Amino acid sequence: MDTRLLVDAPEFWASLRSDLAEARRRAFVQTFTFEGDRVGAALGRALRLCRARDRRLLVDGYSLLVHNDRVIVGPAWARRRFRREVFHTHAWVARLRGEGVGVRFSNPVGPAPTRLVRRNHKKLVVVDDAVYLGGINFSEHNFAWHDMMIRLESPDLADRLAQDFDASWLGRPTTMDEVIGPVRLISLNGRGNARGFDPVVAAIASATRSIDVQSAYLSPPFTRHLVEAAGRGVAVSVLTPADNNKANLGHHIVESASGHPVRVLHQSGMSHLKAMVIDGELLIAGSSNFDAMSYHILEELIVVSSEPRIVDEYRRRVWAPDCAASRAPRGSRGLRSRLGDLAVRAGARVARLLARY
Repeated sequence: MDTRLLVDAPEFWASLRSDLAEARRRAFVQTFTFEGDRVGAALGRALRLCRARDRRLLVDGYSLLVHNDRVIVGPAWARRRFRREVFHTHAWVARLRGEGVGVRFSNPVGPAPTRLVRRNHKKLVVVDDAVYLGGINFSEHNFAWHDMMIRLESPDLADRLAQDFDASWLGRPTTMDEVIGPVRLISLNGRGNARGFDPVVAAIASATRSIDVQSAYLSPPFTRHLVEAAGRGVAVSVLTPADNNKANLGHHIVESASGHPVRVLHQSGMSHLKAMVIDGELLIAGSSNFDAMSYHILEELIVVSSEPRIVDEYRRRVWAPDCAASRAPRGSRGLRSRLGDLAVRAGARVARLLARY
């Protein structure tokens, strides 16, 4: 199986654009957000020009509510540039549909709280026999963040993930836990996710030497499992952005590590990358942020691999340089930090409650 780690959006887009240009059978793109800015337009043009017989774009309904991390029906609507981007998004959807590209928005939003929070958080592309998995969405601000995708080329893997895409396309997302070649794929449908995360939790529990985590949004129950691992002598390190776009989660990560042998390092800029390495030998990556929403409610795709080449490439191209460019958190923890931590813990309890419905 040919496997490539694509670090940051330029590498990802160069590879995907080339694959879309060569595709003849299928081109399926599944994303959490799609916005009608330069990035969304570039994807739209690539799908229009793609000569695959089956071209489809599946976007979570979140993009009908939020653009650029701002609620559409809110203060941001007063800005002309913001309104223009929203209009361009809908124009691109209409244009793609008019040129034979299937476009759907999954998980329609309803008045019930569960209809609001149950989102399809997967980032998946299937182009002929190649697949892409990871954390990059199709918008300018997401493309500007530090992130990664994994490209794997395998007919069996592509066929299986095409089935997963079809299930989501039909509004009937399924669960999956299968080993295909050097990777284990876990697909979560937002129901019973806790059981689906058992292999990840078990990997943390079985660590004997080290756990290295990158996540902006790390939260319970994963922070608790990491603290427990550190308590039994495992060297736990967490890389997270200093300028977190969700400040409370940043506070929670620092507060959770306080008083425990957990090393927290702050990266400059915004990192949306999510990955975990256990004992230097097992890589866990994909769309999950290792947070309460993923654990209880969101539809996610996780890839697990102990293939040395894959793990070593991540450690060489991502973990090592990111650690070298990071620093210990600055400033004292105070009331604001503690309140942010409490807010995240309360949110985790709400997510656990909503998962029952």
